[in-house]
Amino acid sequence: MEQTVELRVLELICSRLCHELISPVTAVNNGMELLADGGSDMLEEVSDLIATSARETSGRLQYYRIAYGLGGQDAPPISIGEVRRLTEGMLGDGKVTVEWPPLEAGTDGGLGRRGMKLLLNALILAVEALPRGGKLTLALTPGASPAVAITAAGKGARVEPASLDALNGTAPVAQLNARNVHAYFTARVAEAAGAAVDVAPGADQVAIRFAVGKPA
Repeated sequence: MEQTVELRVLELICSRLCHELISPVTAVNNGMELLADGGSDMLEEVSDLIATSARETSGRLQYYRIAYGLGGQDAPPISIGEVRRLTEGMLGDGKVTVEWPPLEAGTDGGLGRRGMKLLLNALILAVEALPRGGKLTLALTPGASPAVAITAAGKGARVEPASLDALNGTAPVAQLNARNVHAYFTARVAEAAGAAVDVAPGADQVAIRFAVGKPA
């Protein structure tokens, strides 16, 4: 049974990644086809399209490499400055902005590797909570059990019920899909970090919180 669960989650994560990357990659391909068809009169416009789409693809890949994979596994824990760089590269289009905590760029706030990985995944949850765009405000309280609070504020801000069920472990594996599998994965990352992710809805905002304790 456990192997079946793991296989389904892997398949859904792969489907999600493909969905996230197909749009910018297709845009690059379309731009190259226009150039190949002799679109020299549109050279500047097409070049801008290719450059923007390539940056978007690169930004998402760099972010997901750490959030979902084992990228940098043998390196020191990533810093809040690196999380900021990865997040801004992943967001790219400016639809969602982030207010970062006043911490030194080189620190990890005591979260460690697993805590920073959880932060990256929690940020994805927060971005998903803003379908019409908005602002994320990140607060990090260092200490023996460092705590993170992310407030996602924007019109219609909400975490879908199916994602909440996946995050809380009440969704059957058969009900996981490419949309809510991220919440399920985030809960597993939280367990490894000795944490639990709490989601508190409000009026046009959602608060996502966790505190990192002893890893499981």
